[in-house]
Amino acid sequence: MSTAERLALQAQQQQLLEALNYAWPTVEANTHLASQQTWPTSQYQRGLQAYRSNGGALAERVLVAAYPTLNRLMTEESFASLARHLWRVAPPAQGDLAQWGGRLADFLRQQEDLMAHEPYLPDVAALEWAVHCASTAADGETADDMAVCAVIDSDYAIVDYLNGAEVTPDSAAQAAMVYRQGLKPRVVAITSRQAQSVLSAAPANEADVTHYQGRS
Repeated sequence: MSTAERLALQAQQQQLLEALNYAWPTVEANTHLASQQTWPTSQYQRGLQAYRSNGGALAERVLVAAYPTLNRLMTEESFASLARHLWRVAPPAQGDLAQWGGRLADFLRQQEDLMAHEPYLPDVAALEWAVHCASTAADGETADDMAVCAVIDSDYAIVDYLNGAEVTPDSAAQAAMVYRQGLKPRVVAITSRQAQSVLSAAPANEADVTHYQGRS
């Protein structure tokens, strides 16, 4: 394959990805893609829609697996819509879909209506993603080794939300420490001062401990 042919193929693949990720690609993009196919335009459109639908359904399954608490706190319809929207604006960048979804907390923070009524959801999402990532972190040398993976600061009772405990407007703010002990990720509620102590005490080999600052 020549350089020109390879570049043309890459451009076509990029156009196809854009058409799959966005529900309404431009007329020009749709027309250009359709003109390069050997099958009828109507069949091409049906196939494109099928790919989009499958991608949306896959997005829902992947996010439900990573964010079960968020799925519980939101309505099923709202969470499904959220998953499909995130799939379009921040599509997977690698083949392992278990690594997709880490931008959800920041994405939620950009939703003004949600922040006005459920401002705790981004912090819950950050905590859930930290737990999700900790589940695939490296094992300690012994079952008793504890590796700190993340510290989440919040103005809300995020650990209680995670554990399904009752949360009221009077519930105390919680920071959370996510760590891995043996084969299992664990979460413990700590104070903001304790969170700073944990970060300060992290050894050099844990310098990449994630710190999510959810406090306003």
